[in-house]
Amino acid sequence: MNEIDYDGKPVHVLRYWEEKNGTTTEFQWLSSIRITKGNAEKMAETGRKRWKIENEGFNRQKNWQGSITHTCSWDDQAQKNHYLMAQISDFMKQLYEYYYLEKNGIEKKQKNISSDLLASFGRQLTKEDIFSVDENTQSFN
Repeated sequence: MNEIDYDGKPVHVLRYWEEKNGTTTEFQWLSSIRITKGNAEKMAETGRKRWKIENEGFNRQKNWQGSITHTCSWDDQAQKNHYLMAQISDFMKQLYEYYYLEKNGIEKKQKNISSDLLASFGRQLTKEDIFSVDENTQSFN
């Protein structure tokens, strides 16, 4: 545990070594939280979990789902919008996979999940589907 200075503020360095099958791997994290012997293990555990979420999520979007490796536009704002939409769609897909498919014991191939999810949006009921609309009384809210 070391402390370095960044822009006038203390930044703490946590170095963690893990040994598996005779191989030692070193991990390092920077934190604004003071690292002590009492919280070092918890900090390392939290750092590993965060890295897994960020790395796996990005790799999922980049390599096999979102195809975000190519530029869709030369316009900076368009690129940001495209990435934001990729984030939103990935988030929705993960919710669908976990809270609907996995919780209900439904198995689907990855290639079918996105198209099934998209088709489900077309089946969403609107107010007009539920309540008959009288031609004389239409709401514009």
